[in-house]
Amino acid sequence: MSHEQDELVMELLRSVALCCRDRNLHVTVTRNTSSPSDIFLKHFPFSITVLQNSSPRGFGANHNQAFAHCKEEYFCVVNPDIVLKTDPFDSLISCLSNQKIGLVAPALVDSEGKLQDSARLFPTPGRIFRRVFSGAEKKYTAPSSVQAIFPDWVAGMFMLFPAHVYREINGFDEQYFMYCEDADICMRLAEQGYRTQFVPQVQAIHNPRRASHGTIRHMSWHVLSLLRFFCRYPFYRL
Repeated sequence: MSHEQDELVMELLRSVALCCRDRNLHVTVTRNTSSPSDIFLKHFPFSITVLQNSSPRGFGANHNQAFAHCKEEYFCVVNPDIVLKTDPFDSLISCLSNQKIGLVAPALVDSEGKLQDSARLFPTPGRIFRRVFSGAEKKYTAPSSVQAIFPDWVAGMFMLFPAHVYREINGFDEQYFMYCEDADICMRLAEQGYRTQFVPQVQAIHNPRRASHGTIRHMSWHVLSLLRFFCRYPFYRL
């Protein structure tokens, strides 16, 4: 999914081509920009579908649109600011042999190898207050030798679903525009009896581009998404 981020997408696709050269992949790139481009169709050894939206759509709507083109057994959600270090898919797919796992995610690290906070407890007003004002929040931490942990939710930068599970829960909730879609889908997986698995020994690089995330518009999206989440899943039950 690209919001005027074609260069980032190209870097991601180059890393996929390098790390997954022997894998049969189909990649769908969603471009939320009015200017068409065929740059993605010329350089890579896997098939690519480019979806062109004339106006921006939300995170969930974009990925649901991409899923409509998925004929494979697995559906992977990847942000454009992800770069692969190695092929993560054998290890992640092996986790999905457990029928109770509805979603699996690798650890995310920055370019210097520092582990990012991508596996969390479900948000509540108290947890958000502690996170914002004191930085004190219980985090899921584990050495890379640990095979797996099972957090409440994982951040949506890199998620791998069995396609039939994604279809069963009707994908992301498009009523969220940006923020909380990832927590919401993990909650709905849990309600259907599935678990979310985080695999710390499998890693991908995440170099976030967040220059716009401090704007009033983004802050309002975040607050509205949290309110929607709290209304749907009363925090006293979380």
